[in-house]
Amino acid sequence: MKKSKEIIGLPIISISDGTEVGKVKTVIINAEKGAIDYVVVDSGIQILSAKVIPTEYVLGIGEYALTIENEDAINDISKIPAAIDLLQKNIQVKGTKVLTKKGRLIGEIGDIYVNEDDHCSIIGLEFIADITQKNVRIIPRDSIITFGKNLVVVKDDVETTLLNSAAQINNSAEQADIEKKNLEPNLNQANDSINNTVNSTATEEIDSGAVSDMMEMKHKEYLNGKIATKTIYDDDGSVLIEENTVIDDEIFEIAKAYGKVIELVMNNR
Repeated sequence: MKKSKEIIGLPIISISDGTEVGKVKTVIINAEKGAIDYVVVDSGIQILSAKVIPTEYVLGIGEYALTIENEDAINDISKIPAAIDLLQKNIQVKGTKVLTKKGRLIGEIGDIYVNEDDHCSIIGLEFIADITQKNVRIIPRDSIITFGKNLVVVKDDVETTLLNSAAQINNSAEQADIEKKNLEPNLNQANDSINNTVNSTATEEIDSGAVSDMMEMKHKEYLNGKIATKTIYDDDGSVLIEENTVIDDEIFEIAKAYGKVIELVMNNR
């Protein structure tokens, strides 16, 4: 298990001749898979003409080096459309805000944990709940719904699943596998139950107004006094909120009226 910061900067060693063929410049994340798909080789040139190593060709990631069989594992990124597509999507994860499924903004991501023995799959996220960064815990993989460009979306009960140390990540993953196996025989029964409860679920949604009001209050509290880091436009292209505008109640109401609150949440400092 490695943090991404422990991977970036590592020498890349070809074990066929024992030579260093570069260093890890950065990593490229596949949001749909929840994994690092490519390692970018630091060669001092522009990234769109850089070279990459698909993680499937990585033999190991140790404390001192990332190893590959030979230089044939290194490819020009221009020859791999999938890598270019992921690069343009620019999924960083690190530094993105954390939003629950029902819209609560609860913190941000510090770093990612990957399992280098399982195709560099993401197995946990470092979670920072306050700006002092003193309260750092870990979100396990099974609590993550979406890796977005500006937001990581997690389950509503994420606070109850937070881990206190990296050592707990593997235990959490093993427990998830056990639970998954136990649930598989009951999938058909569960689907029938879901169909039978559609009507009751619709009734419960009557209370969604209260939830929406609470979300609005949380967003308003979070944004108050912050500064917009990009210009926000309405759907017709007219400027609503200019970059570097201090966000107060009036600015929040403008964003709310035009359905731009989430965009403002994702672009502030």
